[in-house]
Amino acid sequence: MTRPTGRRVPRVAADCIADSAGGITFDITGAARPDAVLVLRRRGGPGERGATGDEEVRLPLTGSGGSRLRAVLPSTVDLAEGYWDIGTGASGEQPVRSGVRDLRALIDRVPGAGRVAARIPYPTADGRLAVRSWVRAPHAEAGTVRCEPGTATVEGVLYGAELGEGATAEARLRGGDRTHRVPVTGRGGVFAFTLPYGPLAEQPVAERRWWDLWLLPAPDAAGIRISRILDDIWDKRAVHVYPEHGTDGWRATPCYTGDNDFSVRFDPAPDPVPAPVGHRS
Repeated sequence: MTRPTGRRVPRVAADCIADSAGGITFDITGAARPDAVLVLRRRGGPGERGATGDEEVRLPLTGSGGSRLRAVLPSTVDLAEGYWDIGTGASGEQPVRSGVRDLRALIDRVPGAGRVAARIPYPTADGRLAVRSWVRAPHAEAGTVRCEPGTATVEGVLYGAELGEGATAEARLRGGDRTHRVPVTGRGGVFAFTLPYGPLAEQPVAERRWWDLWLLPAPDAAGIRISRILDDIWDKRAVHVYPEHGTDGWRATPCYTGDNDFSVRFDPAPDPVPAPVGHRS
């Protein structure tokens, strides 16, 4: 038996098409009034990473044949980094259900010059339509990740900056002050590095720890968070899954966070399974 969640199923639905420049077209069915607007409202509040500019974007709805209405979010409209919920009505009070999402233009896209802006429409856990937005300048896009015993090799592309002499990748312990750097190879915007797990591990690892990965194009440069945002996957945690490497004291697993930033997770080693007790006849 399914229990009610207390939230009504939205009567309004939206199909959407994303383009490679960052624009999104919304085709709406079931809108209550033709004079309504489509409202994008950012969750959270000011102070979040990349959260500059307006907290609400209002898009006019125009006729699109039959009973459908259309709204267009141009790539030129700023959309701060974060999660944007979508609604209709005079103040966006009517939620919108996610329909068909055409995201083919986002796959393996190459951004233009300037800051990197990525926007992916996605369904929330209860089926409502939202948009995940990233704004990075510069940006380090993770690509191929190769896992070997005790190490992870990460390849990627740097946008908005170039590698200089002495470029490094830095692992930073989340919630702590430990760091570990490894050299980066590459030229121009292409980079690669190999991160050993051993220097990051404690002996033994007593609780889950996260090491976040940053790219430093030069010794005195600010760190650039290594992420993967130039595709059609808004949450990579269950999609890009990499093998773990373990010792007697810990397990290390490269992974993406809920923001599609790249990290290495350390977990305590599982307790050994006791040997079965023999039976006497």
